[in-house]
Amino acid sequence: MMQKRQLFRIRIHRVGQVRRRSDVAKCEVLDLTERGVCLSTTLTVTTGEELEVQFDLTGTCVIRFTVLVMYVGPSQLGALITEISPEHQAHLTKFIDQLIAMNLAGF
Repeated sequence: MMQKRQLFRIRIHRVGQVRRRSDVAKCEVLDLTERGVCLSTTLTVTTGEELEVQFDLTGTCVIRFTVLVMYVGPSQLGALITEISPEHQAHLTKFIDQLIAMNLAGF
């Protein structure tokens, strides 16, 4: 059975890097939630692989986490965040909350 997405995706554009053991490649973070990420990369990956992701969340905050690849498409992949430090999780949560608040203020 397919699991439905529970959180809103926040569309962003950040350039970072993805690492699988000794393989490192650039990536573009296309959207994220507190539990997952959608990105594009030139690194060839398959469903079920673990990757380390790193990118500048803001101009002053670099964020790192480990993901499990859940979906691989022709130009992007979707992954579940499986390991993240409490500090980076707090930064991610604050960033998402601030974006949601700014978007809701526009209504």
